[in-house]
Amino acid sequence: MIAVQPEELARRIAKVDSQIAAHPLSSERVTQAHAVIEAHGSTDDSDAISRELASRGLPSLVELGRIQARSSFSWWRLHRKRRALLRRADR
Repeated sequence: MIAVQPEELARRIAKVDSQIAAHPLSSERVTQAHAVIEAHGSTDDSDAISRELASRGLPSLVELGRIQARSSFSWWRLHRKRRALLRRADR
């Protein structure tokens, strides 16, 4: 394994952090939509959730599903890469 300088690791971690922050699953609208869903708790009233999402101008449940399906793999990869970099930094 090639030794990487601590400054280079910090730069790589910062780059991955910025990619995570810019990722669709980190967007303010998606975050707010998930908060609305969580606020409804264990109720299974998708109509009420849909109405609240629409009234706030947030992505619908269908749109959230599409975003999740399109973005989950890249989200996972970014977080996996970040964990690997953090492990290297801890050595």
